[in-house]
Amino acid sequence: MSEFLYFPMIKTRDAELRCLSNIEADRFNSLLPIYELTKSRKTVKAPDGDIYRRMKNIGEIQGERPFILDLCTDDKYINPQIEQLLSPYMGFKDWQYFIFDLHNDLNIIPMIHIYEDEGKVAAEVEAFVKAASERTNFLAVRLPYDLGGESVLHYLQPIFNSLSEGCKVYVILDAGFTRNEMPGDVADKFIDSCSCLNDVSQYIEDIIIISTSFPSNVAKEGGGDSEGKFDIFEENIFQKVVEEVDVKYGDYASINTEQIEIRGGTFVPRIDIASLDGFSFTYKRHRRNAGGYVKCAKEVVQDVSNYQFLGTWADNEINLAKDDTPTGISPAFWISVRMNYYIETRLRLRSSSN
Repeated sequence: MSEFLYFPMIKTRDAELRCLSNIEADRFNSLLPIYELTKSRKTVKAPDGDIYRRMKNIGEIQGERPFILDLCTDDKYINPQIEQLLSPYMGFKDWQYFIFDLHNDLNIIPMIHIYEDEGKVAAEVEAFVKAASERTNFLAVRLPYDLGGESVLHYLQPIFNSLSEGCKVYVILDAGFTRNEMPGDVADKFIDSCSCLNDVSQYIEDIIIISTSFPSNVAKEGGGDSEGKFDIFEENIFQKVVEEVDVKYGDYASINTEQIEIRGGTFVPRIDIASLDGFSFTYKRHRRNAGGYVKCAKEVVQDVSNYQFLGTWADNEINLAKDDTPTGISPAFWISVRMNYYIETRLRLRSSSN
C-alpha cells in the first residue's frame, strides 16, 4: 500500500485549482489528487477551451509530486482535444503520447480507460496497459462502485494480465453522488465490489473508495436560510467499509457532482465549514444587502462550537472577510475556501486514524 492518506477527485476548474494551489507543501505530500482534466475557459484564441492551459496549471501545483490524471467526459467540460485523447486507436496512442511525451516532465499516473468489445475488455485497453506499464510504475483504473466482486474482476483481470513486471494499479471505486441513498446501502455495495480483490492484491497498490454527498441546495438540506447544518455521508460510508476491507479514503472534496453553474446575481453569499470530527458541515448564509460574505465570516469565527482555526489559507481568507477586506466575493472563490478547509479536516482525520 502507498503512504498516501487521502485521494480527492478534482475537476480542473478555477475553484478547485485555486484551492489546491493554496495547500501547504507538507500537507500536500499526504494526498494523491485524481485530476479530471477539463477544458479551460473559452477565449478568442481558444473558443473550445484549451486543455494545455489546464495541464500547465496542474504542473504549477504539483511540481514533482505524483498525481492521477483522468479525462472528464461531462458534456459541460469536454472538448475535441479530450475526445481525441479518449480514442482507443492503436492502444490509446494519443493518450500515451500526451502523457509520456508531451508531459514527461510531470509525475503522472495515467488512468486506464476501459471499454468493452463483444462482452470483454477490448484489446486496445490491454495494449495501452502493456505499453504504459513499461514506462511507469503505477497506473489507475476507475470503476462504478456497485458492480459486485465478479464483475470488478471481469474488468480488472485483463488489465492485470497485461501489466509489465513491477507496475501496480490504483483501483478506484466511484459511487458519485450518494445523498439520495442510505449510507449503509452504499457501503454494502462497496464491500461487495471489493470482495474478490484479495485474490489479486499483488497487482494493486491501493483500493480507493470515492463518493460525495455535498448537496446542490445547502439551505434546503441544512434546514435554515441564514444558517444550518447537514451530514457528510462520505465518512459514514468509509467507516463501515474499512471495517470489512482494507481501503483508502477518497471523495470529491466537498463538490456536488451536478456541477451547477451559478449565474451572476442569483447566488446568496455563503461560507461552509466542515467539522473536525468529519461528519457534518455548518454554514452561514446572508444576502449581499444583508451583510454578504463579511457577515458570514464574522458569524463563522464567532461560532466556536463548529469552527476552529487550523492555520490554512482558508482560515486566513475567512479572517480577511471578517475584517471587512474579503479577497474574493464570488461563489467560486468561496468554494475554494470551503474545499481548502475541508481537505485539511480530511487529512487530520486520516492522520489520527493511521
